[in-house]
Amino acid sequence: MKRALLFVLLAALALAVDDATMKKVIGSGGPDFAAAMQQDPSEALCSEFPQGLPADRVGGFVEAERAKVNYTQPLAGDWKRGREVFVTPAKGNCYACHAGEPGEAAFGDVGPPLTNFGLRGQGEGIVKYTYEKIYNAWITVPCSTMPRYGVNGRLTAQEISDLVAYLTSPESPINPAVKGGK
Repeated sequence: MKRALLFVLLAALALAVDDATMKKVIGSGGPDFAAAMQQDPSEALCSEFPQGLPADRVGGFVEAERAKVNYTQPLAGDWKRGREVFVTPAKGNCYACHAGEPGEAAFGDVGPPLTNFGLRGQGEGIVKYTYEKIYNAWITVPCSTMPRYGVNGRLTAQEISDLVAYLTSPESPINPAVKGGK
């Protein structure tokens, strides 16, 4: 009981830290750490409305987010390189949230399964949608928990193009129903 009370008191104390103290703590980590801890305007807006953006803010928000996308040509690259991005923890780490290739033993369920994603097609529209979703997920779902891989520099535009190819290509092992009719 005493431990629980102590924990509650410490948690309350942590919440009571004022902005000046918090800025000092963040600054003590050095300039790179301090810069990483600052919210960009979009993140600040999402923090302001944790239950979702008001309807009158969504259009402008999506426009601003779309302007951050660096469109490469072509939007779909090499699916074999994309597979490496998908499975590599220091890159896409997509299995942390999504099911991918059939038979994979471990995957997350935070996001939708991506198995047979290629059934959506390989046309220009789905390729652009997929590129945008990976580059900046906030275009399609404002304030989504999915990382904004391109905006935050986690993936290069080329890596995103390769990931798009992995998800949409009929030859990709993530799409057995597309290539084999299964």
